Amino acid sequence: MCDRLGGSRWLSIALLVTLVAVLSILPPRRAAAQTTSLVIETVPPIEGIRFQLDGESFSTDELGIARFDPAHSGEFELQTSDRVRLADSHRIEFAAWSDGVVEADRVVEIEGSTQLQIGFRVDYLIAETFRNSAGEVLDPRTIGSFSIVDNSGQSTTFPGSSRGLAGPTAQVWERFPPGTRWLPAMRIVSVNGLLKAETVSYRVRSISLGGERASASSDPFTPSRGAEWGIEVDPSGDFPPRELMFSLLFVGAIGLLLVMMWIRRDTRRPVSDKHIIQRSHTHRRKPEPPKTEFVRIRLDTGRTIEGWRMTSDEDRSAIVILTVAGVWGPDGREVTQLPTDSFLFPSQIAQIETYEEQPLARN
Repeated sequence: MCDRLGGSRWLSIALLVTLVAVLSILPPRRAAAQTTSLVIETVPPIEGIRFQLDGESFSTDELGIARFDPAHSGEFELQTSDRVRLADSHRIEFAAWSDGVVEADRVVEIEGSTQLQIGFRVDYLIAETFRNSAGEVLDPRTIGSFSIVDNSGQSTTFPGSSRGLAGPTAQVWERFPPGTRWLPAMRIVSVNGLLKAETVSYRVRSISLGGERASASSDPFTPSRGAEWGIEVDPSGDFPPRELMFSLLFVGAIGLLLVMMWIRRDTRRPVSDKHIIQRSHTHRRKPEPPKTEFVRIRLDTGRTIEGWRMTSDEDRSAIVILTVAGVWGPDGREVTQLPTDSFLFPSQIAQIETYEEQPLARN
């Protein structure tokens, strides 16, 4: 009987020791599994951004949060796409990590619970149209250089109206049809070690229309999905001071030249009254009055100017001086007259048509 009690006692002790050993081992393993994790937040929040940690994939949820729990701590290869086209009119581009890393693919050290932010610049594909003050759409071929400035002061100059980008050499990420343009709508900034997304807006700085500088609407434009930027152009609203000064100087020079020619024509060396009378009846011929003719001039910019040109047999200047009757753009629509339309250099002129009188209608 004593032997049986002694055996049971030793068995109970052995079971208790085993249970204590098991309980002492389990909690540390659970704690390790709970504290080793990587949490990535996209700025701004974007769903569906894929990451790979040492080849294992995970992605962000609807709040822009992605979580991965590795089996152990240490250094890992973290990879993601630096450019993603989310839709036909929506794309993003990698900007920076919150810890200062500026490459999309990187090495990350995970010790316990590790949190990171990844910032993406957001672009939208917007349509652009140019209209005059009457609301009429302008021919894109008349739009020259086009300069804009964003709300941070950074300026961008485009070569002209959008002609699109396509073809086998263009990446899918960067393609866009004619009449549209990719514009950043959100930029990434760092504030006290945290990434934040700022909205980007734009104003028109300058625009060239038919070879002439013109003013445009200055209302701020913020890109958004499916937005259209309607830019109102006023050819006469912003005549540059430099060109105005040039025109004034040019008019003054022409006036001075005419005065000097008149003085030279009427000034003679002093001679006797007899010679004066004899010359006036024999050699001196009364100058013919200046002639006026109506001309239609096409410039190399496509601009057409009509008006009256004054000429004479004794003075045919290379510069064409006009009394302007009307001005038309390359699309055939009548436009506002500029001061420089009255003084034309031969290098500007593509064709001149001369009429004895003003035609009834323009061809």
